[in-house]
Amino acid sequence: MIPRSTTTCLIAVLAVLPLLAVAAPRARADGPAATACAAQLPKDAQAIFSATLPQLGPNADLRALVTANTRALASSGTIDRGGARDSAMSAAKCLRLAGS
Repeated sequence: MIPRSTTTCLIAVLAVLPLLAVAAPRARADGPAATACAAQLPKDAQAIFSATLPQLGPNADLRALVTANTRALASSGTIDRGGARDSAMSAAKCLRLAGS
């Protein structure tokens, strides 16, 4: 049986997925801009950014990567479950700058 707090976290993460899909079209990859953006993020969003960045590639599904990494970090207690959705959205904004 999954604890109620974990279920609530997963529902929150799943709720953010459609918002990540409504991203502006990506331009050229801009690693320095993404890194500068990430430096301004709160600690939990930085953790999601750091876990996801190495997995980005030309055909990567940003939404799936952010979701999987956010779930893993929240489940392990690395990030706050209550703020997982906001952290994922913030990290995704910076990750879009790094995307190709």
